[in-house]
Amino acid sequence: MPKSVFVEAPCGPVRGLEENGIAGFRGIPYAEPPTGLARFAAPKPARRFAASFHADSYGPAAPQRGSLPEPLAKIAGMNARFSEDCLNLNVWTPSVGGSRAVLVFIHGGAFIIGSGSQYPGDDLARRGDAVVVTINYRLGLIGFNAFAEIFPGDDRFAANAGLLDQRLALQWVRDNIAAFGGDPDRVTIAGESAGAASVAFHLAAPRSQPLYAQAIVQSGGLNLCYPRARAIEVSRALLGRLSENGDPERLFRIRPRAFGTAMRSLAAEYSGILSRPYFDGVEISEVSLPEHYAAIKAVPLLIGTNRDEFSFFSELPIFRIDSDKAALTDWVRAAAGPDAAEQISSLYSDRRDGRIAFGTDLLFRMAAIHQADAHSERARTYMYRLDWEAKGLLSRLGATHSVDLPLLFEDFLKPFRSVYLGVLPDTRRRLLGERMRDHWMSFVNQGRPGDDWPAYDPARQTKIFAIHDQVLADPEAARRVAWQGVDGYTL
Repeated sequence: MPKSVFVEAPCGPVRGLEENGIAGFRGIPYAEPPTGLARFAAPKPARRFAASFHADSYGPAAPQRGSLPEPLAKIAGMNARFSEDCLNLNVWTPSVGGSRAVLVFIHGGAFIIGSGSQYPGDDLARRGDAVVVTINYRLGLIGFNAFAEIFPGDDRFAANAGLLDQRLALQWVRDNIAAFGGDPDRVTIAGESAGAASVAFHLAAPRSQPLYAQAIVQSGGLNLCYPRARAIEVSRALLGRLSENGDPERLFRIRPRAFGTAMRSLAAEYSGILSRPYFDGVEISEVSLPEHYAAIKAVPLLIGTNRDEFSFFSELPIFRIDSDKAALTDWVRAAAGPDAAEQISSLYSDRRDGRIAFGTDLLFRMAAIHQADAHSERARTYMYRLDWEAKGLLSRLGATHSVDLPLLFEDFLKPFRSVYLGVLPDTRRRLLGERMRDHWMSFVNQGRPGDDWPAYDPARQTKIFAIHDQVLADPEAARRVAWQGVDGYTL
């Protein structure tokens, strides 16, 4: 039976619940509500609680389209409550005493969906004897727009407000986590997909760099961000759909769902994600990706991707993306010229598996390799590739995007994990998940994922996760050589 746990923290008195040896504190506000005229502004720290805050249930997530009906969302542990007053976080700890390593996990969801409640941290906290934190931040066009460029000098608009939310959550961790049994000097920031791109931003953003000691980047990177000019172009187009005369005041009056409607109305003109971070030239420099890779904070880094990432986007009706070989080749041509495009395109067949490999390399794998190549010259770096193929409804997608999540988080999407894992017990898959969790938590605690996972070096040693794990040197050598020097933002 759960029992009450009380903490006196700098943020104020907080009461949580202990169950099965792990104390959980859910829905703690870390910022003032970003509502009204603060809708698009930089976040402000929450005031100290005058009375005990009861952190026994998840707080609201950012406004978004619900992926499941409310009753099913509750069963799956997904947050069914959405509100612009969404800046809250969750903490799991084996004990409020002591000084443990801290894992802060930033959720993914293409910057348009998701919440910290989808990633219960009790299992990892128990397995790694560490403190685990998950957070909510502003999503969609409310959190990611270039309105600050269109209305310069209007401090009601902040560039990359959703990323500023994340930074404020990290500041909360720095100031408060000791009261929950954590060590503020041993913080690992981690994320998957949009969360990984967020981690990459914080690695590169000088004001974020004092707030963590190491990082984990899963299936995402800085290449998923917009260049400044592209962000402005997209935001101007969206503003035209939201306000006929370009009046900024209307942006504060319309309902959140209107922003999603505006983005969907432009799907025929702009492919991919329209609300995403961009290089604003203030928080993060507007320079080339190689320049960013050479300058990000030199901390221990665990980075990798899944083998068939692109199938998730090319074969599921999530949002429009140009997935044929000609479109992928055009992107390379725009980034690197016709000769590089011809050379790279020739490595992939026009069959389904060839297109998936091409898209995966374009969006995920080669960007991870380029970052690891640069980072390993300055700090310990560990590279992985997940080859385990999904079962159940997603089985045709192979080792697709996000298939790592139910392996790392014991209760991710429970009881609907069968979408990824299938309905039958699978001892080998269970053991794979346990190995991955042990590696991740070893990295969180020690800065090294284990003796059987060598550091990434000039031989490019890479851990391949599957039913039978192995370490391979430079597993994508031929494709890697062709992509060398080819970097560009994903448009």
